Amino acid sequence: MSEKIQAQHLARKAVLYVRQSTAFQVIRNQESGKLQYAMQARLHDLGFTEIEVIDEDLGRSAAGTVARR
Repeated sequence: MSEKIQAQHLARKAVLYVRQSTAFQVIRNQESGKLQYAMQARLHDLGFTEIEVIDEDLGRSAAGTVARR
C-alpha cells in the first residue's frame, strides 16, 4: 500500500470515472478503455473496499447539451 494513502482515505468510497469523449475513441482506443477499467483492480489493491465505476457517458462529448450524471 502507498504510504500516502491512510485509513481515513480508505474509509471513503473511491470513484473511478471512465471517460472517452467520442464513439470513435471508444471503438479505436480499446487499450485506453482497458487501462481505465484496470484502475478498479489497482484501487482494490491499494485497500479501497467501496469502489464506484461511472461509465454511463462513454462516447458522449461534453460539448453537447445532453445531461450527464
